[in-house]
Amino acid sequence: MTSGLRIAVAGATGTLGRELLSVLEARDLPVDRLVPIATDRSTGREVEFAGETLSVECELPQLAIFDLLIICTPPDVALDLVRAALRAEVGCIDCSGALADSSEVPFVVADLIPPSAVLGAPLVSAPAGPALAWALVLRAIEQAAGLRRVVGTVLQSVSSSGRDGIDALSGETLALLRQEEVPEPSAFPVQIAFDCVPTVGTRVPGEDTSSAESLLIRDLGRLLENLPKIALSALQVPTFVGDGSALTIETERPLSPEDAREVLDKAPGVEVWDADGIGPTTRDCAGRDQALVGRVRRDPSLASGLMLWLAADPVRLAAVNAVKLAEARLRLQ
Repeated sequence: MTSGLRIAVAGATGTLGRELLSVLEARDLPVDRLVPIATDRSTGREVEFAGETLSVECELPQLAIFDLLIICTPPDVALDLVRAALRAEVGCIDCSGALADSSEVPFVVADLIPPSAVLGAPLVSAPAGPALAWALVLRAIEQAAGLRRVVGTVLQSVSSSGRDGIDALSGETLALLRQEEVPEPSAFPVQIAFDCVPTVGTRVPGEDTSSAESLLIRDLGRLLENLPKIALSALQVPTFVGDGSALTIETERPLSPEDAREVLDKAPGVEVWDADGIGPTTRDCAGRDQALVGRVRRDPSLASGLMLWLAADPVRLAAVNAVKLAEARLRLQ
């Protein structure tokens, strides 16, 4: 199938949905018809695609006429959409994370698998958040020298909470600068503007970890060939877009910083920055299709240890990954 594609995008007015439309247009897929779908909150809204203004549909159309459904909604509404796609026998790419822990559904990063791996799958799940960027980097190092242990801290921007998170930071920041009353916390449990919160998500019952940390470990367990020991902390920071991660990696076999940079420079979906520079910053990664790596250096506390800095726009990476999966699914590669 190489022309006349009919694609439906659920969650088209959200942060990920809009980014997905941008990537679809930039990669110039032969789309004959695109239908943006959203909830009643988006009644009367429109989106731009390929020079056209499209009205957002708030009711699910007849999916049987489509070639593909891409789901960019929150997890709590995604399962009904998945069921509808399966009933209509329409290919489905779920970017919500709702099916990330289902062993029956392929959980994939397009750059880490051959395109043929998703050809026969009626449904695939795609990672979102920092797991995608971490997997691109850790898989390359895993294949070069093995992984024994990873300790990381991820600084998550408010884009991880979608449009609500961006609106919350924007409203709080403007109120503080204008010396007005700050709105009550909405997308986050506390005020986020000009602050740093040491927990992302909710605390996992019976564990000394947060939901964001638990989900990241779960996702890496499905994306890496052999899950190493992982200790991580997720912090919420007051930036609009772009996540930063400080990683300390213990490998099974020695890997020098120079060799690690060479390995990562050849890895799909990864870009290595000048070793002498101060970047990449989280602003540098905004809107980029690659995970950016810098400050690759030896860990002096370990015989086979590396330290590096990783900056990535998780929304952009998730959108690019979904479109690459769509290209493979529709035999466009």
